[in-house]
Amino acid sequence: MRTILVLGLAIALAGGAPSQERAAVWATDYNTAAHVTGIDLQAPWSAGPLPGEPAYHDAVLRWHDGRVWVVNRAGADNVQVLDPAQGFDTVAQYSLGLGRNIQDIGFAPDGTAYVSCYDTAELLHIDPEDGTILDVISTAAFADQDGLPETGWLRVHDGRVFVSCQRLDRDQWYAPVGDSYLLVLDVDTGSWIDADPGQPGTQGILLAASDPYTPIAAAGDRLYVGCTGYYGVQDGGIDVIDPAALVSLGLEITESELGGDLVDLALTGETRHVVVADPGWVTHVQRYAPGQAPVTLLSGTAYDHADIAWDGDFQLLVADRRTSSPGVRVLDTVSGAELTTGPVSVGLPPAMIAIAAGEAPVGVHDAPGAALAMSAPWPNPANPATSIRFGGPPGVTATVRVLDLRGRLVREVRVATDGDGRGAWVFDGRDQLGRAAASGVYRCVVETAGGYAARSFTIVR
Repeated sequence: MRTILVLGLAIALAGGAPSQERAAVWATDYNTAAHVTGIDLQAPWSAGPLPGEPAYHDAVLRWHDGRVWVVNRAGADNVQVLDPAQGFDTVAQYSLGLGRNIQDIGFAPDGTAYVSCYDTAELLHIDPEDGTILDVISTAAFADQDGLPETGWLRVHDGRVFVSCQRLDRDQWYAPVGDSYLLVLDVDTGSWIDADPGQPGTQGILLAASDPYTPIAAAGDRLYVGCTGYYGVQDGGIDVIDPAALVSLGLEITESELGGDLVDLALTGETRHVVVADPGWVTHVQRYAPGQAPVTLLSGTAYDHADIAWDGDFQLLVADRRTSSPGVRVLDTVSGAELTTGPVSVGLPPAMIAIAAGEAPVGVHDAPGAALAMSAPWPNPANPATSIRFGGPPGVTATVRVLDLRGRLVREVRVATDGDGRGAWVFDGRDQLGRAAASGVYRCVVETAGGYAARSFTIVR
């Protein structure tokens, strides 16, 4: 079995209760021990509870509907559901049948879920609450000569399930046997969609490179997947997919341009962050904008960086497994600087990070009377003043703080919501002593007894 080492979730940060301002971290020795714990998404990025909730030593994390779903893979083949509000305790666990080597889980709008399998030619349609298998959908038509298509990462997008189909030769160190695909399932009919009617049979989306290795990411009306190709050969890249037209648009950047094999990908606004393993199997965290050369932000000493995850604002969390000091590091996606002074220990070496998605998103409105929410500061960039607006229960007093990227307090005020639940304050670009705040990126945090929301903004003088 080939173990996929990474999970990248280029997904938006959620607001609401303080428990939503955490990421889930799966830490493991890849042998006998593993657990899941939380880490705060603000300085000093405290982790805990430790030693964490026990999990299998080969797993994948997904955060959905206020809970963390652990896909325990080959040798376990079960799904474990954790509640972050209860210290990441296990609240449900069910088997999906030994021998399938389940790989990933994706959630449909109707409350059901899909689970991919690596050691059987199947896609499972399940009830994620109790593990009832609603349907077993064959993937055998997409297999290579060994009878298996090697399906891994999946993503539910716009009424369709997109599934990575690697097609590898297990007798040749999992080398690609030819073309790789994204398979496309229609959620409504439960049947595969033919991406190329001009060819016989049902076809997936032909990828521009082989071995789709990173999780499937989405931005706007496009999907993105990192293809590794042959290990040690710079023949892959970031493939851009038009999911409506069911075609690959080609590689946005190649492994040759990145300087090594792709390990992980996170879409971070207008930029992308990747983990690349160079020819010496040393990993590097890099940033690039489409059409521009990549810049290295963090380098390891060996195959150290297992995963990256974006908080939807300005923080990139990095699972750093280096032997001397394993832990989670936090980088600023704008400046590229490391915000943590050193790796934040999560007990065992971290391997995957999941951040809440779809949970009362921060800043989407300032609607009155609702749970605490915060609009994007405006104008942004500020020169130097910017307006901070938020919505919450009527008549509550919120603490509004402006912090720099090190988590140091710049300004703090108390603002009460009006009878309609609206609160507003204009930050004039000055600190507590009236001094002008320097140009740069800042984080504004609004907090009440019942909620927490945060947004970043930039001062340009």
